[in-house]
Amino acid sequence: MFQPQKHTLVWPTKSDKGEPIAHVHYQPLTMGQHRTLSEQHKNNDTQLLRACISASTGLSETEIKSLVTPDYTSIQNQVLELMNATASQLIEGEFDSAAPTLLIPIQSDSGQQKTQYTLKPPTVATTDLMDTHANEWERTIFISSSCTGFSQSELERLSLSDWNQLQERLIDFLQQPAAYFHPKT
Repeated sequence: MFQPQKHTLVWPTKSDKGEPIAHVHYQPLTMGQHRTLSEQHKNNDTQLLRACISASTGLSETEIKSLVTPDYTSIQNQVLELMNATASQLIEGEFDSAAPTLLIPIQSDSGQQKTQYTLKPPTVATTDLMDTHANEWERTIFISSSCTGFSQSELERLSLSDWNQLQERLIDFLQQPAAYFHPKT
């Protein structure tokens, strides 16, 4: 299970309430959080990054602006690393790509906790159906749901690392020949 990471500030600051902040904890964003923030800050990468840092750390915009630049750079780098990592990069031990373990378990639509899922390659009929969707996002959600059995709302609850892992494998399914998937001996 993923444990939140911590950065000890070299230059402690104060919270909006005047309390000292000496440590900042990082939590992975969910795919849904990131999608919402991306839509809100479409044309401003700096604001998007700061919104992602705020969502990951719980720091307000004012608290982020009170950080000294070296501490901010450390936090920014760690948040970006979490946002871009795949679950297999963060999970210790062997990773099963056919039945991946979730870095951060989610609650299913039925209320059960999901700690892993079964990933199956799409059929040609499924990829034909995927191509009928109007835009890239709809195609991505359709193929992700078809290959995992997750609903759109369950997909939105996946951590970005779990989402990145899923997308990496789906790209393999859509682009690689069968020989790519044979076990290596």
